[in-house]
Amino acid sequence: MRKQSPYKSILKTVLTALAVFLFILTPSFVSDAEEADPYTFLLSYALTNGKQLLTVSREENPGCFTTITDAVLAANEGDVIYICPGVYDESLDLSKKELILYGQDRDSCIIKYRTTAYSSPVLNVSAGLFNNLTFYGYNDPSAVYSSDISGMTSENVDNNYPAYVIHIDDDYETGHSLNFINCNIFSETSHCIGLGFRNHFSVSFDNCFLRSTGIAGILYVHDPDTLFGGESDMKLAFRNCIWQSFGYPYVIFAKTIHTTNHIDLTFQNVISYCYAAEEPGLYVGGNAFTGCDLRQHALIPQAFGNTPVYYTNEKEFNDQLREFRTEPSGLLPGIYYLSDEKDDETYVAFLETATVFYINNAFDLPGDGWIGSNAFWLTPDSFGNTLDEMNYQNIVYFI
Repeated sequence: MRKQSPYKSILKTVLTALAVFLFILTPSFVSDAEEADPYTFLLSYALTNGKQLLTVSREENPGCFTTITDAVLAANEGDVIYICPGVYDESLDLSKKELILYGQDRDSCIIKYRTTAYSSPVLNVSAGLFNNLTFYGYNDPSAVYSSDISGMTSENVDNNYPAYVIHIDDDYETGHSLNFINCNIFSETSHCIGLGFRNHFSVSFDNCFLRSTGIAGILYVHDPDTLFGGESDMKLAFRNCIWQSFGYPYVIFAKTIHTTNHIDLTFQNVISYCYAAEEPGLYVGGNAFTGCDLRQHALIPQAFGNTPVYYTNEKEFNDQLREFRTEPSGLLPGIYYLSDEKDDETYVAFLETATVFYINNAFDLPGDGWIGSNAFWLTPDSFGNTLDEMNYQNIVYFI
C-alpha cells in the first residue's frame, strides 16, 4: 500500500476545510453578491496559502486566460482558478492535479462538451474543489450507441459508448478528496457521474442539480479493482441535491468488484424525479436489488415506504418519456410509473425487477449491504430523501 505523503495530507485538510467553509457561505454568495465578493475571498486564500489565483474570461481581459484548459496547464497543485461567466466548450483533464475551480455564477459559467465518445467527458477529475459551475454533456443526434456494456473494449469504446459528464476513475484519487458545491451537472448521453473508487478517497456533492436525459441515469459507481479487495476508507455523499433522471430507468448503477470492499454512502435531502414502466424489455436481468418490484406498488404500497409513485397512461410510453425530458417543469418529486394501455405483455418483464436501482454483484447474488449490494453501505445519517431506499431506516422489502 502506498504511503500518503505529509504534503498531500496537509493539502487535503486545507481543501476539505475550504469546502466546508464555502458550502456554508454559498447561500450568501448567491443571494447578495454585492456584500459577498468571492474573488476577494479566493485571492486572500491563495495569498495566505502561497498559491496562485488564475482567472479565466471569454472577454480576453488582460492577465486572464481565455480557456480553462490553459489555466489548468499553468496551475500548480492547490492553485485556484476563478472562472468568469461564459460558455467554455472544452473537455477538461484534471485527473492528475488537485485544484480549486470557482465560477462567478453557476448558471452563467458553463463548461460543455460533446460527450459522444467515452474518452472525452466534460471533466476527468480525481481531486479538488468545484463551486458555482455548470457541466453540460451534449449529444450529437447522429451518434449511435451500444447498449451492451459487456462488449466494451479499448478498440471500440469511443465508437459505441458515450462519455460521462464527470468521470472519476484514476489512481490519483488515493489519499485525496473531491468536492462539488452548488454545481449543475447535465447529461444528454451517459450517466451524469461515472465513479471508480480508490482507497482513502472521499467525494461529495452539495447543493447540486443533476439531470440525465440520455441513455443512462445519474450515477454509475464501482468499488476498487484491486487484487485482493479489503479496502474500506471510501466515502460518497450527496446532500441537498436535485436529481432528474429521465434517460435510463436506473437512477443509480452500483457495481461490486470485490465483496470485501466497503464504501460508505450518505444521502441527505436528495429530491428525485425519475420513472419506471411496465414496458417489456426495459429492464436488465441479473439485478441483485433486494427491494420491491415497482409493478407491485398498487398491491403492496407499504413496501415502498414514503416514496411517491404516480401513475400515468394518458400517452404512449415514448411520448410521455419525451415530454418528461423536454418539459420537466410542474412535475412532483417521486417515481412516475408509465403504463401503455395497449400493452398486454406486461407479464413478460417480471423476470427483471422494475426498480430505479441496479445492483450489480458477482454471480448476481444479493449481498448484505445497501439494498442487496456487497460493497456499498448506507450510513445512519442518510435522511430526508424522496426515494426511501436512500433513507437509513427499517423498511420491509418484498422480493
